Amino acid sequence: MIKIFFAKELGFCWGVERAINLAAQAKNEYSGEVTILKEIVHNRQVVDFFKKKGVGQEDTLDKIESGTLVISAHGLSPKLKEEAQQKGLRIVDTTCPLVENVHSFTRELLRDGYQVILYGEPGHDEVHGVMGIDEANIHLLAEYEDIDHLPRFEHGKVALITQTTRGVKAFQQVCDKMKEIYPEIKIVNTICDATDTRQAAIHELAPNVDLVLVIGSQSSGNSQRLRDIAESICGKAYLVDHPTQIDWGWFEGVEKVGITAGASTPSFAIEGMLKALQAGVGIDVANSDAKLFEYKSFAPYKKNVQQTA
Repeated sequence: MIKIFFAKELGFCWGVERAINLAAQAKNEYSGEVTILKEIVHNRQVVDFFKKKGVGQEDTLDKIESGTLVISAHGLSPKLKEEAQQKGLRIVDTTCPLVENVHSFTRELLRDGYQVILYGEPGHDEVHGVMGIDEANIHLLAEYEDIDHLPRFEHGKVALITQTTRGVKAFQQVCDKMKEIYPEIKIVNTICDATDTRQAAIHELAPNVDLVLVIGSQSSGNSQRLRDIAESICGKAYLVDHPTQIDWGWFEGVEKVGITAGASTPSFAIEGMLKALQAGVGIDVANSDAKLFEYKSFAPYKKNVQQTA
């Protein structure tokens, strides 16, 4: 039997819960089509859940001509918001308030004459939204190794901000290097608390287990980061979205397994993974202090779904 140890912080953050509830409320309250632009949060099971309840999803605004537009938790560029308004769409904005803070800080820095460097993932929805504020004066830094390829600002002011879900330690390394190049650089740490606490929890958990399972989708940046951190510490870490993705060979010779989950991973996904582990290898939960089931499987949403069935 394998002993299971939970990270002290895992699963849904309040920003994700808020976005899901706002999207559910929109479906419940408004007639006509309700369509989410891209993914409400980066979790396949959450996305599929909304699809089954009749909420539409499109990858581009061009495909949404009427009804209600739901902006995802990752936010949207000012230009696309304006286009949506011009189309006459009803807009339900579920942007995480901490992502909104990144937008606000960025606009303020630009108004003050700064060239803004954004430490973020190319292609991430949050990054698209922030870059869309002013692509001429916001410069994307994907990785530490790319610092040398940034434009050199010989004159003027330089500021550094970050995507809310980037790695805490990786961002600190970027900050240290940027200070060497620009001693007067203004740094605004916009990594969210949920990212920080979940990464700190995996730093605490991973040294004490033989293997870490990170429950979350491949599209989830914060889940990817948890897997990377865990792997760097204990050597064996896997990101899995569903029990069907488990390779039971992973557990050969393993006695202690750590469990964590990305900030967009619902409690029912965690519960499903535990049931699969119990059936597959047998488990004994060794700690019970994890904040595991703070949000009960979309409990607020289930009530709304019953009303609209």
